[in-house]
Amino acid sequence: MITLSPISTPTQLVYLDKEIELLLCCARNHLQPEKELRIKALLQQEINWVYVIKMATHHRIKPLLYNNLKNTCPEQVPPNVFTYLHGECQKLTLNNLFLAHKLINILKFLEANNIRAIPFKGPVLAIAAYGDIVLRKFGDLDILVKKSDIPKVIELLKSQQYQPEHYLTETRQELQQVFCEYSLISEDGRVAIDLHWELTPTYFPYKPDFDDLWERQQPVSFGGNAIPHFSLEDLVLYLCIHGCKDLWEKLSWICDIAELISVHPEIQWTQLWEQAQKHSCERMLLLGLCLAQNLQNINLPAEIQQKIRNHPMIEVLVAEVKQRLFSEIDQPVDVIERSFWSWRLAFHFRIMESLKHKILLCIFILQFAMTPKDKDYVVLPLPSWLSGLYYVIRPIRLIVKFGLTPLKRGFAWCVAILGEQK
Repeated sequence: MITLSPISTPTQLVYLDKEIELLLCCARNHLQPEKELRIKALLQQEINWVYVIKMATHHRIKPLLYNNLKNTCPEQVPPNVFTYLHGECQKLTLNNLFLAHKLINILKFLEANNIRAIPFKGPVLAIAAYGDIVLRKFGDLDILVKKSDIPKVIELLKSQQYQPEHYLTETRQELQQVFCEYSLISEDGRVAIDLHWELTPTYFPYKPDFDDLWERQQPVSFGGNAIPHFSLEDLVLYLCIHGCKDLWEKLSWICDIAELISVHPEIQWTQLWEQAQKHSCERMLLLGLCLAQNLQNINLPAEIQQKIRNHPMIEVLVAEVKQRLFSEIDQPVDVIERSFWSWRLAFHFRIMESLKHKILLCIFILQFAMTPKDKDYVVLPLPSWLSGLYYVIRPIRLIVKFGLTPLKRGFAWCVAILGEQK
């Protein structure tokens, strides 16, 4: 067994350049001959396998790493590493197949009850991008339905022994409304379902109409079943927006885009760009495509490459994402929380192109920051008749914990927004 001890990634990035390169070389489904040669050359050097496995786990690319090492030069991989990866991928295969069959049963059940549902990410993305359900790790099932159908779908799933997540506090329920999703889990805890009525939070610009998505859908086939799925153009756009929403924290998200584009030359780029323009998310699309090109060496149409070169912010954003992609995976929870209020929000401000959605993001930040959370109740228990004081205690606690830096940064953002609109 391999013990994954904590490492201080930022101070070791230079030393671990060859490990990062090995991960990037192996993060593809089909390797070009020059990549195979480079993997063999890298394995002639001393490799920090603890770091490689830790990063492959964090970035959810262990299946690709194992598959390419197995097919390229298994004899150059330490036996204990190879055995570990083999065992992990066997478990992943069984779990993926289990979840895929559960998804098919859920979709059939919903269809029998006159509910239109479109699964995304998870098994359907694995099939669409990799052609193999075992090459992409996933842990839950994401399903999009019309907002008007949400109450009925929840009751239907409850009848199938799925229950709301037990940790759904009042605050969590408020966040559900912001993030436009509802989480349920099976009785045995093996199947988690995220039920969506929008694909992004309320403060994000991408809000495609469900009926339009349904009309454009391109089903994928699994186990003799045709499973509804987004069209290629809708899927590429969504993946770029999803990556931006979650800060491109996983290399696998970039791999998804690269694989999808590589195996589907029939993508209609003009239609894709028009959809991005319609939803005011051209910057997010270009950033995702540029990351896939930069890190995975995919070919993009000349007109898309020109748009990337002409955009004043893409190069800077790509550099920031790449710098953070292989760092900070072992940071303490409080450091991660601080990061949420710093780089995450600053990044969201810069990828949004309309004043409207920047204002919506400001409103969300204020609501989220000022609404009392479970920790506030734990730190200072008060009788119910004094519960209104938590709205005073909450900002004081945040200032004590984080200082005035978030407020100063917020003021700077407001100045920047006003400057952009002049």
